[in-house]
Amino acid sequence: MTKPLGCLSRSGILAAVAALVVVAGLVLLGGGNMFSPGPLNAESGAAPIGGVASHADLARQCGACHPTPWGTPTMADRCLACHTDVAADLQNRTGLHSALLPADAPPSCRGCHGEHRGADAPLTVMDTRNFPHDAVGFSLRGHQTRADGTPFTCESCHHDDLSTFDIANCESCHRDLDAPFMQTHVETFGRACLDCHDGLDTYGPTFDHNRTAFPLQGKHAGADCKGCHAGMQTIAALQATPQDCYSCHRQDDAHNGQFGQNCAACHTPDSWEGATFDHSLTGFPLTGQHANTACE
Repeated sequence: MTKPLGCLSRSGILAAVAALVVVAGLVLLGGGNMFSPGPLNAESGAAPIGGVASHADLARQCGACHPTPWGTPTMADRCLACHTDVAADLQNRTGLHSALLPADAPPSCRGCHGEHRGADAPLTVMDTRNFPHDAVGFSLRGHQTRADGTPFTCESCHHDDLSTFDIANCESCHRDLDAPFMQTHVETFGRACLDCHDGLDTYGPTFDHNRTAFPLQGKHAGADCKGCHAGMQTIAALQATPQDCYSCHRQDDAHNGQFGQNCAACHTPDSWEGATFDHSLTGFPLTGQHANTACE
């Protein structure tokens, strides 16, 4: 009695070949669509990226984003090959993406940027409740409750989308708290709020100068801010204030520059009086009777 061949019979082999031909034909006609989990995003930016206007242009080129399992490149590598601006930010530790990604962590784009969700689906989907706002230079610790007592939401400040911010929102919101103050404040400092404000009032009334590289000692402790920072209206300008004595005390130099500009060699922050001067460091050390001679 002949043993049945099962799937290895002539008819079984013909059926398998026919199925492969059908599958191959569908792949040729539809590209990778039959294996795709969904349509790619079709929104285009201001200019092409990586030679295409949108991800939808890559619908038939799966390998443009999906590396082979046996290769070394990752999907994030494929993303950064096109999005060179993001790659530069990560390399130079600048911009939003470097602020969100630890320096030693491998990039993983899919955590925030999903695909195959439809032509009009958003490309950025993330849990904004846990967004590390401090990492982008503005803390939300002081922005928990609005003037009317309701809690802040992302849309309270980002009216259009989360990637843009209109600085005018600061002024309009704070006018509800104190309109006269805001009127004077804007007239004095302008509308570039983020130049000075970081959400923590780092440079506000509780600012501690002694935690900077220039602690206020002696007479400096009682000096007015404008005495050293006159006309400065940005954090960058405050941080660029000269820290050498002569920049501020040029007009106080009773020596008319004869002793150089290193005031601290003889004087302390407590007073101009009681200066200590080591004559031995000059070309005329005081010896003998000269040692007891008054300076005058």
